[in-house]
Amino acid sequence: MQSVLFYVFATLVVLSALAMILSRNLVHSALYMAAAFLGMAFVYLLLQADYVAVVQILVYVGAISILFVFGIMLTKRERMEDSNSFNRYGLVAAVVGLGVFALVTRAILVSGAVAALQAAQDATQSAGPAGSGSAATAVSGGAASISAMLLGPMALPLEVSGLLLLAALAGAVAIGKATRKTT
Repeated sequence: MQSVLFYVFATLVVLSALAMILSRNLVHSALYMAAAFLGMAFVYLLLQADYVAVVQILVYVGAISILFVFGIMLTKRERMEDSNSFNRYGLVAAVVGLGVFALVTRAILVSGAVAALQAAQDATQSAGPAGSGSAATAVSGGAASISAMLLGPMALPLEVSGLLLLAALAGAVAIGKATRKTT
């Protein structure tokens, strides 16, 4: 049952992300982004990372998405339909997106984060349900175990995600910037 729910929520996340990218209306794109964030929170719940799921809902769904909607609604646009003028660069965006995906994947594989996570999962499975080893707490959703993972073997992927968030911020500024017509 858990794997079925995972695929349902993963499909929701992927479809919401695609709809966000392909939408010609910025308000709809922001709402699709909120749906993708909410789907990720449910995936975190399925992974028994309760703390991360709550933070995902509070920070991303509750704050970032609403901030985007307010920012979009406060910018002056003649027509809200077709307000996303950056969709004409779809091929370039796809190539850049695939390049960034390849770089992030390579950084994660080179950092050894996958091997560390696999070792923690193997140790958890060998400890059993009644095991109280440190590896069992390393993959739980508590704040202490999350900080230990983020400052240890997951430090490089955390920094890469920070760079991606910086790129998203630059993109949001570019989208929100009002275009001036020279006459």
